[in-house]
Amino acid sequence: MTNTEAYNQRLLEIKRQIGNIEVPVSPFLMNGEFSRLPDVLDSDEKIIHAVTGNWEGRKQGLLVATDKKLIFLAYGIFNSFEEIINYSVINSISCNPGVFYADISIFTSEKNILIENVNNKKNALSFCNKMDEILSGSKKGESKPINSNQNSEPDIMDQLKKLGELREKGILTDQEFTEQKKKLLDKL
Repeated sequence: MTNTEAYNQRLLEIKRQIGNIEVPVSPFLMNGEFSRLPDVLDSDEKIIHAVTGNWEGRKQGLLVATDKKLIFLAYGIFNSFEEIINYSVINSISCNPGVFYADISIFTSEKNILIENVNNKKNALSFCNKMDEILSGSKKGESKPINSNQNSEPDIMDQLKKLGELREKGILTDQEFTEQKKKLLDKL
C-alpha cells in the first residue's frame, strides 16, 4: 500500500469514527482540519468525540477528544493552528451552556484554555460528559470531575478569577474579558 493509499484509508476511517459518534461536525466544512487528522493521530488512536468552536475567541476550528489526548485544529487560507493537550496535564473542564451555544473551559497545569461558541450546547454537554469518562479512567483510581451545567456561585466566582488571569496574561483582550464576565454575572 502506498503512503497516499494509507493516508486516504486512515482519513476514511476517521470520518467513519466521527460519523459513528453522531456529532454535528461536517467533514466538508472542516476539510482542512480533517485532512490533518491522519498525520496528528496515532495509527491505533480512536476518536471519542468532537466539537467545533473558537480557541480563545480567535481561531475557529475542531476540538477532538481521542482515547489518548485532546487536539485542537484550525486551518484557514492564510494561517493554521494546532494544539495537542495530553490528558495527564488536564486538571478540570467546565462546560458553560448558553441559549444556543456553549463555552468549554479546559484548565491544565500549564494554562487555561477557553473554547467559545461550541456548535451547540447539547453537543458541548455531551463532549464534557465524555471527557469526564476519559479523565476518570486516565488515572488509576483517581477521579477528575468535570463541571457541566453548574450555576453555583462559587463556580462562577472561580471562573471570573480564571478570566481575570487570562486577561492579565494577555490571552483575552479587555473587550473579550468584559463580554465573558457579563455572561458569567448574568448567571448569578
